[in-house]
Amino acid sequence: HRAHTWSPEFTEARRQSVSLPHDYTPDLPGIRAPVLLIHGRYDRMVPFEVSVAILNHIADSRLVLFNNCGHWAPFEKPAEWTAQVLAFLKGY
Repeated sequence: HRAHTWSPEFTEARRQSVSLPHDYTPDLPGIRAPVLLIHGRYDRMVPFEVSVAILNHIADSRLVLFNNCGHWAPFEKPAEWTAQVLAFLKGY
């Protein structure tokens, strides 16, 4: 499954354009608000390991993995995305 038909060169350029020069990992445990992470299995912009690292550093966080989905889950899987967000919000 290919969520997008972006070239490898575009994907790498996009990844570099959004990369941060600072590692914010030490700040993540200070987040006290509940966090919902939704990750697409075929996301070529943000590696799955990044979402897992965020999950492991924020106490009240939840990670949902969407199959057959890339980086744009709200557009690629709008019904599933909305259901996950509403379920998450109902818990708070």
